[in-house]
Amino acid sequence: MANRIYIVPRRNDLEGMLISLGDLHPNAGQKNSIYQGAHQNVYMVEGLDPLAATVVSSTSWVSGSRNTTLAADAVADDTTGGGNDVTAMAATTFGLAAYIKDRVQDGGTASAVAPQMPWADCNAIAQAIMTSAMAGGAMTLAGINTIILLTAVNSNLAGAGISRSFGTVDDILRILSGEVYTLPELTIIENVLGQFQTLAQRTVFTDAQTVAFITAQGQFEASGDFLAADAAGYRARASLVRTGSANISLASGKLAAYTTNTTMVVLNPVYAYTAAAVTAIKTRATLLDTTAVPEAGTGILCHVYLNDGTNLG
Repeated sequence: MANRIYIVPRRNDLEGMLISLGDLHPNAGQKNSIYQGAHQNVYMVEGLDPLAATVVSSTSWVSGSRNTTLAADAVADDTTGGGNDVTAMAATTFGLAAYIKDRVQDGGTASAVAPQMPWADCNAIAQAIMTSAMAGGAMTLAGINTIILLTAVNSNLAGAGISRSFGTVDDILRILSGEVYTLPELTIIENVLGQFQTLAQRTVFTDAQTVAFITAQGQFEASGDFLAADAAGYRARASLVRTGSANISLASGKLAAYTTNTTMVVLNPVYAYTAAAVTAIKTRATLLDTTAVPEAGTGILCHVYLNDGTNLG
């Protein structure tokens, strides 16, 4: 959405703390629903989970991180019963590293038939993007490509030149804001020759599947997607727009405070703020770069990005 803004929490402990975006308009209780659209005065909600393990049942999230640390590449598989013709994911994963695995070709600007991004590189790129976003780094296409290149030479997000990558800045911002991306098991990544496939190329394989084979062996997918509202693990996000009130808030209102005030205190009772306070059910409050939130609970809460990845605050 053009002119959309994304609130990217810098820490994982903000949910349920009633951190209001109350100076954004239209206001839910005052707006004219016919003419003013969705209200903007929402609360800041869950941020992106730290990279960690996820418990799944088939393709459904059960528990753990909604931002999975990958541990395997796509493996050889058979979409029609005629023998292995693709590589596909053997397990369902979620989050930023999963998105990189799905959408970014390793070395695609040097060779159109280059392979999938290795799982360890996906994790490294995902964490580097998170660390940059925590610091307010540019999440523009150029900025994200620079981050990718530090780990994977001749690679990019969106398929420039001969690259088959098909990621987008909007998707990265949606994930950083806390929306949940899923890469289901049996998602096709390459052909049998180990060549990363575009979305259109993958669709050729999925379209060739018969009902009988799908019933017996399972439905292959051409790509991952964001979780639907009825899916386990779903997290709702309001669509926020760069309105005049948003600009005022960024200059001198709530968003200005949340993006600049290093002494603001948030202490969420669900989280631990010292190593000694960590239990089986109370995890450490952490920043996007994996470091711990200070024991006092202080710090900048978020950054705000325009849909093109420009940092607004």
